[in-house]
Amino acid sequence: MSHRSEFLTIGGVRTHLQHGGGGAPVLVLHPEYCGNMWHPYLDGLAAHGRVLAPDHLGFGNSERPDWLDAMDDLVLHYADLLTALDLPRAAVVGTSFGGWIAAAFAATYPERVSALILIGAAGLKVDGVARYDLFLNSFEDTLPHLFHDPVRATQLLPAEYGPELIVRGYHDATTLARLAWNPYFYDPKLERRLARISAPTLVVWGKQDTFLPLAYGEAYARAIPGAVLRTVADCGHFVPFEQTAAFVRLATDFLAQP
Repeated sequence: MSHRSEFLTIGGVRTHLQHGGGGAPVLVLHPEYCGNMWHPYLDGLAAHGRVLAPDHLGFGNSERPDWLDAMDDLVLHYADLLTALDLPRAAVVGTSFGGWIAAAFAATYPERVSALILIGAAGLKVDGVARYDLFLNSFEDTLPHLFHDPVRATQLLPAEYGPELIVRGYHDATTLARLAWNPYFYDPKLERRLARISAPTLVVWGKQDTFLPLAYGEAYARAIPGAVLRTVADCGHFVPFEQTAAFVRLATDFLAQP
């Protein structure tokens, strides 16, 4: 499906936005990688709604302002983005790091979220359940831990790295470190705030996720009122990328519910 790319100035910050499809708006928040990319699962969602896929501030082609140093900065930015697009509400979909932002957004602005889908969402800490530390490993070493099938991991790797890709990867990693290094990949205040979420919520998790094991999905499902947890077989952390068709079916069926 065709999509468009443009730059918007939101709160004085140049923000890259890709969008496609039509109908009810669906804000899709990318994981710690994969900004500036339009992936096949976005086509699947765009067949059923108006997909809005921005690059987070400091990722992909969006600017990184000097003041960006907390997850709340991204939450407020996405509220401003919806306002700039004249959208009082939207469905919000987020994977991993993007799932953390989506959950925090839905807890902060429950009235602006019509439905919420969290896929392998970061943001919580489950005592006694280990998480993979991506800051200790390179992108190439981390990718196999994001997929159950290593072949799918290599398919996301470009054939060769050029200077532009290396610089962008370093830039994205330093932004992530600003926001998620300490405490590592979670917000100690988030879990108790999740009770504020009022939107219908679907939590999606890969059964073979070793990056953030299923216990984290179960924690989200317990903390969000009425949340439904669905697991995807033969799948690691990046469900939309590894099991695209299964994810699109789950997501579009959920979003189609009255």
